[in-house]
Amino acid sequence: MSPLAGRVALVTGAARGMGLAHARALADLGCRVIMVDRDEPETEVPGAVVALTDITAVEAPDELLRIAQNECGRLDILVHNAGLMHDWRTLDATAPSDLDRYLAVNVTAPYALTRAAAPLLRRSPYGRVVFISSQWGQVPDGHSYGYMISKAAQLGLMKALAAELVTDGVLVNAITPGAIHTRMVQDEKYDEEVAAVPLGRLGRPDEIASIVAFLASDASSFITGQVIAANGGALVVGI
Repeated sequence: MSPLAGRVALVTGAARGMGLAHARALADLGCRVIMVDRDEPETEVPGAVVALTDITAVEAPDELLRIAQNECGRLDILVHNAGLMHDWRTLDATAPSDLDRYLAVNVTAPYALTRAAAPLLRRSPYGRVVFISSQWGQVPDGHSYGYMISKAAQLGLMKALAAELVTDGVLVNAITPGAIHTRMVQDEKYDEEVAAVPLGRLGRPDEIASIVAFLASDASSFITGQVIAANGGALVVGI
């Protein structure tokens, strides 16, 4: 039997890139996956339910929980993957409205969705919440103020949720990828991004998806409130 057979996972930002890789990895392990995005998935994931919605919409959490209840009857795993493109704006170029936009996607929406999902996650014997954050939430890069501030706040949200939900057996963790080969890596910055990784290459979406699968599995049953860095050694050299 597949290790996650019978469990239900909801993955945001699942149409492409890392989110699509997470959905595939969980489906391969036996999960029924709810793929959430504003766009149709680039490729089909067998057995998945596709939910086309903007996670920042006020009605999104209730809508997604209705889908989980009506289509799948439960929810065991919540993966907060949706995010905005990493930009390169300095402090002077970052307006308060820019920061609000990043916080809406990276902090407020995951907070609201986890809050709505908490009753189902508490009911599950396998409750898991996984945040896909960023290495820039741990070490600022001096640019991208909206991105790095919101990703740091996301890690604070993860720890607060972990502290509260652990008494109900729900485990909450985060992954902080470095430069991963997705559309978020701008073409003009590609060589610069590769040069900053000691391993000499960008990461692959499936390499992050394997960590998601681990955190969703029984193998992670004594891990909560933790940040798992996956950056090819970038933070070791102080990037």
